Amino acid sequence: METRLEVRLREPNPLFTRWLERWLREAERREQKSQFSLRQALESLKSYPLPLASGRDCSILRGFGGTLCQLIDEELRHHRGLRLLPQEAVFQERYEQQVQAVVRKVQEKQLEHQKRQKKSDRPRKPTKKDLAELAAHEERERVVEMNPGQFQLLLLVDTQETSGKNKKVLDQTRSYLDSLEARHQVRRLTIGDFLWVAQDQEGNELVLPYIVERKRMDDLASSIRDGRFHEQKHRLQHCGLQHIIYLVEDYGDNEQLGLPLDSLQQALTNAKVQTGVRVVRTANHYRSMSYLAGMSRSLGQIFAGKKLHSVDRGALDQSTCLLTNSDLGLLKFRALYEDSAKNAQLTVREVFVQQLLQLHSLSLERAMAIVERYPTPRCLLDAYAECADQKQARLLLASIPCGPLERPLGDKISQCLHEFYSTHFR
Repeated sequence: METRLEVRLREPNPLFTRWLERWLREAERREQKSQFSLRQALESLKSYPLPLASGRDCSILRGFGGTLCQLIDEELRHHRGLRLLPQEAVFQERYEQQVQAVVRKVQEKQLEHQKRQKKSDRPRKPTKKDLAELAAHEERERVVEMNPGQFQLLLLVDTQETSGKNKKVLDQTRSYLDSLEARHQVRRLTIGDFLWVAQDQEGNELVLPYIVERKRMDDLASSIRDGRFHEQKHRLQHCGLQHIIYLVEDYGDNEQLGLPLDSLQQALTNAKVQTGVRVVRTANHYRSMSYLAGMSRSLGQIFAGKKLHSVDRGALDQSTCLLTNSDLGLLKFRALYEDSAKNAQLTVREVFVQQLLQLHSLSLERAMAIVERYPTPRCLLDAYAECADQKQARLLLASIPCGPLERPLGDKISQCLHEFYSTHFR
């Protein structure tokens, strides 16, 4: 890193300064009008930080006209033709001393900077945070292997599934699972509501490729309205687990849900077709826990004779057949937890999608088609600004193809979006 030093001489042009001061005194004594321009020239000369070689060089300064510059040059030629006077020698000596002092100061600062640089090059003692990050990295890179019979399956339940706002109507997840003899543990999960891990005696945990998102019908309607349903579905698709299950419970007679029942069923059908998730419908909470207990027993039988080892997400083989393969690569629970927590921090693009989903008649397909062309609101606003007129701006999005059939977005939605993003709210 280079250090920038500012070198500023106390009096870079002592000779010119003395001449101007002498001429200014004469002009003031004679009450000549030139005193104003001379005073201005003297002030600008004293403010200038660099040495000037001639009157012509002074022309860059304020107050130095052609006559004054020529006068300085004549005085300079006369001065050079004479011997250096004792007083002028003193000025010259002082000038050289100033330059030498500046040079010494520069050298001292350079030496000080070199000493600091040498100190900074010494190895820094690692902090507790550095050691923790190093240990976490080594743990993430460590390969875990589990042979048949050396592990047990454990159903993990998210903490949100075992608590409620109303203490009189607490969620009975744990009591139901206990009664069904399903081995489980409550933890905070950063993705999904339920998943299964293979746990060995040393505490290592590998995640089985199954994850469950539980939705009651009224909660499903609420999550569709506020955009959580699409955001959760997107995160589940990118979590690295192959089998995604939506466990959907009826809410009484499925009346007063906030959205028509047909709309909710259509949303679940779209999820099955577009993303390949499995949708399981149950009559009540107990039936949902019975399904999870049955899944635990089935998975216990499937994985009983398997050899398991840890892999990174990029090395996961999504085409692996669980029934025929005897050696399976699975994600570590800690890696899934940390990666999903990072993915929960939405990008500008994902926030834009959620914003679009709040608008009437905008499905996930349509929102994704818009964001594919304009990744952020800023990009969309810039595109509106580049339109030739308001008509072109209102129809800017109308021709964007949406969904598998690539149907155009349409004039009506395009106009609504333009009105929304071009209106200044107060």
